[in-house]
Amino acid sequence: MSTSPATQQRYVVLGGAGFLGSAIVRALVARGEKNVLIVDVRPPAADAATSSAAAFHQGDMTDEAALVALFGKLKPDVVIHTASPIASGGQKELFERVNVRGTVNVVKACQQNGITSLVFTSSAGVLFDGSNLINVDERMPYPLKAFDAYNDTKARAEQIVLAANTPRSDKAGLKTVSLRPAGIFGPGDRQALPGFFGVLAAGRTNVQLGDNTNLFDWTYVDNVAHAHLLAADKLHAEPYAMDELVHEHIAARILSPEERKLERAVPTSEKRPSPPGVPDFAADLPKQELERKLEPGEMAGTDIRPVARSKWDQFFYLVHPTVQNADNPAPQTWDFAADEEGAGAALEVAGQAFHITNGQPMCFWDFPRALWAAAGHPVNLKKVWSIPTGLGLWLAGASETFAWLTRREAQFTQFKVTFSCATRYYNVEKARRLLGYEPLVGMEEAVKRSAQWWQEEGHKLAPK
Repeated sequence: MSTSPATQQRYVVLGGAGFLGSAIVRALVARGEKNVLIVDVRPPAADAATSSAAAFHQGDMTDEAALVALFGKLKPDVVIHTASPIASGGQKELFERVNVRGTVNVVKACQQNGITSLVFTSSAGVLFDGSNLINVDERMPYPLKAFDAYNDTKARAEQIVLAANTPRSDKAGLKTVSLRPAGIFGPGDRQALPGFFGVLAAGRTNVQLGDNTNLFDWTYVDNVAHAHLLAADKLHAEPYAMDELVHEHIAARILSPEERKLERAVPTSEKRPSPPGVPDFAADLPKQELERKLEPGEMAGTDIRPVARSKWDQFFYLVHPTVQNADNPAPQTWDFAADEEGAGAALEVAGQAFHITNGQPMCFWDFPRALWAAAGHPVNLKKVWSIPTGLGLWLAGASETFAWLTRREAQFTQFKVTFSCATRYYNVEKARRLLGYEPLVGMEEAVKRSAQWWQEEGHKLAPK
């Protein structure tokens, strides 16, 4: 499903046989693209719906010469690079070889073949160092020390991709963009869903780590695929108009009646309380109703209040260039919007990283419980035993020590405890503004689809 029309460009989806890659292929084919090519080390599943609509070419991005030759043969207009090992275990050398050196090869293959569009799948985890991430936006710098090897290599790969972006004035140069999805899940998932449903199968749903007050972002796979198509479409587009930053952004997604009660109609409406710690600075502004004649499909009573931006907002300095703040320590007296190499460049898609989420952060353990309930196994919260974070870390350390002594792989680790107990949710307004991104599938529907898939097909992935 996509809200953007077909471009009839030639697309190569690197890693197109994988979980996310196959979703992107389906989205491209579904919107009418006729030239979609899958490049992967293995062919897509035999029963994949797109197997007859997207041609498969075997390719290994860790082989530079072979990849350059393959891209020269395929001659794509757009390369969407999703290829990456599963983010688990201590496979440092594999992560280094595929995520870093492989991405270097992808960039070279694009440059040497005159390819002008490269969309890279990064990870929201590139900012994580074990500390809480509360509504962070793309201004957050990379941590001094990454929390794990996987996200360390993804962060370095992202920097390689963004550094390869050419200036707007170079019309024939390579334009790049990086997307940072958080917690991808959905039908075909081989990591999050098998893990959570494995807990259900083991009868351990009555145990939780931490107090479950930590908000966490999950993202349905079709929404992530949708964001990739938008990013590819916008790479060579005109920069986002500066004056639009003071206008509300109206959501385009279709929500269930239950979700609609909890959602904001537009970012400046007061229909839903602000998320914890994220006040809506426009909530107290006088409401303004449309006085002009309504357009077809436009609802009466639409709230058209301007967006109020505080000094902590990532776009504040663009709207108020003469006000000193952290993003603009030396206030300007000239018009940012009129300067092609100044603020205008900051509002391009090319050369930028974007957080992609469902925009609906939820307490960590509420997510698996929603999955279990959708599969017919609701959890009685009165019988849940909570292990405090500190105790959990101590027990995990003991587990890791025992595993090391017995030369076994630890199943209960400090990584899992920290991951389960940390707050990690992200601001996605930059993607909404510059990409026109809105998640197409809300969390309630996404959970239902995921649980249904697991019951019908996904359980086959469970270890025997």
